[in-house]
Amino acid sequence: MKKIIGFALTLSLILTTAIPAFGAGTNSKGLEQAILKVKSIVTIPEDYKEFQYSSRQYKDDRGKTVSVWDLDWNNSDYSGGISATVQDGGYLISFYKYSFGEQKEGLGTVTREAGQKTAADFLAKARPDMAKYFRLEKNTDSYASDRHYYRYRPYVNDIVVSFVEARVEVDKHTGEVMSYYLEGANEDLAKLPSADGVIGIEEAKTSWLEKIHVPLSYYSNYDYTKKILTVFPAYAGTNTAGKAIDAKTGKVVTLYDGGYYYGDMGAASEEKAVAENAAAANLSKEELEAVENISNLITKEEAERIIRNAVPGITASMKAESAYLQKSYAEKDKYLWEIGFDGAYGSVNAKTGELLSFYLYTENSRKGLSSLSEAKAREKAESFLNKIAPEKFAQSRFYESPDFVIYRTAPGDVTEYRFNYYRLVNGIDFVDNGFSITVNRNSGMIVQYNCNWYDSAEFPAVDGVITEESAFDYIDDAAGFSLMYKKVNDGDTALVYDFANDRISFLIDPFTGAKLGHDGKPYKDGSVPEYSDIGGHWAEETIKKLLENGYYIEGDKFNPGQKITQIGFLRFLYSPSQRYYDDEDFYKMLIENKIIKEEEKAPKAEITRQDAAKFAVRFLGLGKAAEHSEIFVNPFKDRIAEEYKGYAAVCYGLKIMRGDKNGRFNGTNPVTNAEAAVIIYNALQVK
Repeated sequence: MKKIIGFALTLSLILTTAIPAFGAGTNSKGLEQAILKVKSIVTIPEDYKEFQYSSRQYKDDRGKTVSVWDLDWNNSDYSGGISATVQDGGYLISFYKYSFGEQKEGLGTVTREAGQKTAADFLAKARPDMAKYFRLEKNTDSYASDRHYYRYRPYVNDIVVSFVEARVEVDKHTGEVMSYYLEGANEDLAKLPSADGVIGIEEAKTSWLEKIHVPLSYYSNYDYTKKILTVFPAYAGTNTAGKAIDAKTGKVVTLYDGGYYYGDMGAASEEKAVAENAAAANLSKEELEAVENISNLITKEEAERIIRNAVPGITASMKAESAYLQKSYAEKDKYLWEIGFDGAYGSVNAKTGELLSFYLYTENSRKGLSSLSEAKAREKAESFLNKIAPEKFAQSRFYESPDFVIYRTAPGDVTEYRFNYYRLVNGIDFVDNGFSITVNRNSGMIVQYNCNWYDSAEFPAVDGVITEESAFDYIDDAAGFSLMYKKVNDGDTALVYDFANDRISFLIDPFTGAKLGHDGKPYKDGSVPEYSDIGGHWAEETIKKLLENGYYIEGDKFNPGQKITQIGFLRFLYSPSQRYYDDEDFYKMLIENKIIKEEEKAPKAEITRQDAAKFAVRFLGLGKAAEHSEIFVNPFKDRIAEEYKGYAAVCYGLKIMRGDKNGRFNGTNPVTNAEAAVIIYNALQVK
C-alpha cells in the first residue's frame, strides 16, 4: 500500500497549531460561505458524512486580524477524508485529500501536462484574484511518488514575488488534486512597490561584491558509514548571506525572517547533538570499563567538578543526575563526559578537561532586571570566552549571522542574545567549527555555550583559487541573480537584487567553479532531465512515462542506442531514491537488499539481457523462487542457461521481457538504454 502524506496537510497542521488564537469572532454565515467555497472547487464524496469545523484568528505580518475556518470531512471509519482551510471572505488557503488503504498498481498514467492543466484550473478557482499573476516554476519533481508536484510564484511588473507561493499536487493515477497550499495568502499583489528608478544589474552585482561578498570558507563532512571526516574549501552559494541589495538605493538590506529566531549557528552542533542523544549513544558497560582504564582520561567526578567551577549558574544545590562517556563521532580519539544536572547539562573533553558545552534551563537563569544591551551582552560573552578558551578564541572571529542571533518571544521583545564565532584557518572561516554563546537579557547570565572544534582536522591549501567575482558568476549561472520582490527589515516589501533560485542550496568549488553539495561532492539538484534525443524514437513514450514517475538516466541526452552498464541499469532502476548515493554505498544497499551478490558486482561491464532479467526479478522480491530453475519451463525458443531459466520464465510470465519477434530470449545480448527503459517500465508496472 502506498501512503502519501501531502505537504499541504503538514503545513495546514503547522498553521493550525502554531498561530495564536484570539477568539473566533466569526458567525454561521462565515461558516456557510467557507463550506460553499470548498464545494465550488472540489466534490465532497457522498460517504464523507463526518463533518467537523473550527474557527480561529491570527495577526498577519502587518498586524491585521485574519479569521479562518478549518473544515474536515471524513467517511465513517476515517480511512478517507478532506481537510480545508478557508479565509473569512472566501479564499482557500489549503486543501488536502487522503484515502488510506487504496491499492495503486503500476505507474501513474496522468501526464505532467494534463496534471498541470488541472492544477492551474484549481488555482484559478481557489484564488481568482491572484491566479492571473502566477507562473509555473521549473519542474524539480524527480522523486517517485503517486503525485505530480507543481509550484507557482506570482510575477508583478514581470518581477517575481518571492514571498508568495502556491503548491499543488495532482494524483498521477486519477488526475485529482490531492493537496494545495498558498503561502502569503494575505498579500495584496496590486499594491507592490513600483519598479521605477531601479539600479541596473551590473551596479547591483558590484554592490553585492563590495558589501555582502561571496565568502570563501572551509566546510566539513563526516561520513558515518566510512567514519571519515573531510574538510574542504568552497565559496558559499545561495541562502548564505541573509541579505540583499536594495534595487532603488544599492544599499544592503536584511531579509525578513518573521522576527523569530530559534536555533544554533550551523557551525557548533556536534557536541550538542551528542548531549541530546546521550542515553541512546553511550558506550556499553564493557566499552566504558575499557575506556575508563585508560590513564589519561579524567573521571566523571573530575568532569562534574570542572563544569561546576566553570558555570556560575550551576549551584551546589543542583544535583548531578546522569553521566555518560561519549566518543566523538568525527574524531576517533576524542571522548566527552556528558553530565546532566537538575536544571542544566554540561560536557568536557575527557582527556584535557576542557569545557565544551553547557546549557542552563532553570527558571532563575532567565529572571531578573538586568535589561542588558546587545553590546553589554557581547562584552560578557567575550569575557567568558577569553577566560574559558583563550587560545581557540584568539583563532576565531565574530560572525554576524543573518539568522538565529536574537531570541524573541514576540516581535520587538528581545529575551536573549546569541553570538557566533567562526574558527579561522589559513585566513578564512571554518564554518563548521567555532563558538556559540547565549546571554539572557533579563538575568544577565550566560545560559548556553558550545565549542565545536576539530583538533585533528586536516585543511587543504587554498592557493590558486578562483576570484570572488568568478565565483559570483558561477552562482549567477546556477541560481539567477535578478530583480525580485522580497520582505526586508521588519516585514516591509521591497524590490531587491538577490539570487532567484533560493530553494536550492549549493557551494562552489573554488578551483573549478563547479557546484558542490554540502558534503563536498558534485552537486545533484534532482531536476528531471529534458532529453534532446528521444523524439521519434520507438521507446520515446516509455522513456517519457518513466520520467513522469521519477525514473531517468542523468544527463541532457538519453542515448537510447547506447549499451548500458550494470551500474547504469541498476541506478536507472533505483533512480528516484538512490541518486545521492556514491557507487560504494549504492552497491552496499543493493547487496543488503539481495538485489545483487558481492561476486556479481561488475559496475562498468555491459549488462546482458539475462542479468537484467535477474535484477528485475529480484527487485520485485521474487528472486528466491526464480533460483529454483527445476520448477520452471523455458518459455522461449532458444536455449537459456540453467541458472537464468527461472528469472527468464518469471519475466516472460509477468510480461517484463517477452523476447524478440521469433520468440528468442537472447540472454547473452547486451541491453541498450532504450531496452533498459522498457524492462524497467514493465517491472514497475508489476511492482
